[in-house]
Amino acid sequence: MAIQVGIPEAAMNVLIDLVDNCTGVDEYAGELKPERKKPLVAPGKEVLIIAHKDGLYNGENLIDEETVSWLSSVITSRGARCSVLWVDDPQKPHEWRYPPVVKAAVAGADLIINTTFQMAVEEIAEFRNHIEEVDTWMVRLFPVTKELLMTNWAQTPYELTKMMRHVASNNFIGKPDDKFKFVMTDINGTHLEGNTVQPKQRPGVPGHGYASWRRDASHYLPFPEWVHPPINCENVNGIFIFNSMLSWWSPVIDIDPEWETPITIEVKDSRMVNITGGLEAAKLNSFLKKMVGKVGEDIYKFDTFHFGIHPNAKVSKYQCPHDLYRRIIDHMHTSNLHWHLGSAGAKEGYNFYPHVTGDIRNSDLIVNGKTVYDKGWLTCQNDPEVAAVAAKYPGRPGIPERF
Repeated sequence: MAIQVGIPEAAMNVLIDLVDNCTGVDEYAGELKPERKKPLVAPGKEVLIIAHKDGLYNGENLIDEETVSWLSSVITSRGARCSVLWVDDPQKPHEWRYPPVVKAAVAGADLIINTTFQMAVEEIAEFRNHIEEVDTWMVRLFPVTKELLMTNWAQTPYELTKMMRHVASNNFIGKPDDKFKFVMTDINGTHLEGNTVQPKQRPGVPGHGYASWRRDASHYLPFPEWVHPPINCENVNGIFIFNSMLSWWSPVIDIDPEWETPITIEVKDSRMVNITGGLEAAKLNSFLKKMVGKVGEDIYKFDTFHFGIHPNAKVSKYQCPHDLYRRIIDHMHTSNLHWHLGSAGAKEGYNFYPHVTGDIRNSDLIVNGKTVYDKGWLTCQNDPEVAAVAAKYPGRPGIPERF
């Protein structure tokens, strides 16, 4: 019989942060809908944890049973009821499923904690739409193993990254018709210029068009917080050079999420007009051509960028040997800025969001005369509001020293 040794203090700190801060009372959000301040894990609430079985056996959906058990224990300690749904549903490219059994379970829950890599609302439109339709909250849990719960990335206070996301948004918000000149460069040779425009509803994506507080935007709550809201642009021209991307779509394109020979994209009037490089560029070209038949010519739009807002989103191979998952964590880092390679929405016959990205790490970005990035350093990390939140959590990872 195995000896029960309990939950390590570091892991417990993360799980308490999730339950009491990410899903607890939200003092920041709720300006338009005050009920959104209320705790999502509380007595009488039904909480559902969703996990893919294959993730226990080296599949893409990384997970371990002990993490699920620890999470369930902390949820029930707050008086909520917690159920676990283990899904065995192999996914096929361009035929990804929102399984009926999951859909039925989601409709009966007040809160879902989704641990799966493949079944993501960022890509599967039916899943995202259903969460909004049934008024159910969903946390996408990223630290899904014991090892990841012990990292500085997971232990960084949720409130800190939430405040960083909010403060960074100040650089892009203006009057409804405002257009801000931007210049983006990177030591890799990237040079782009254009205008950011005011936030607007993205085609086919439910929820509020834009909000710097997550609960004001939609029913989707990533934990840890990971990216700034998408920034809409016009008149984008120049050269974009990159050698990594978000890892959900890279297997579909049949490339690794990081590669050696950079891809160069020539951008004219907010469209990709030429893509060159090595094997990865050739496969990206082939993929985009095939996608025209599924979502139309908008797959060549180049009009949206955003960036990571987590200052400690870096884990080692010994903490996470899973290459696809480690790249997702890197994508959250404050230095990681990415463009959407295409702005095509989900549509009838192809109910998925083509969420392909190109990621760069050492940007300079000037917006409306203000420095947003300085050689890969997100300048909101210097903000007094951010420093004040970090000071509330002595002993926890905060803003790292700049090197």
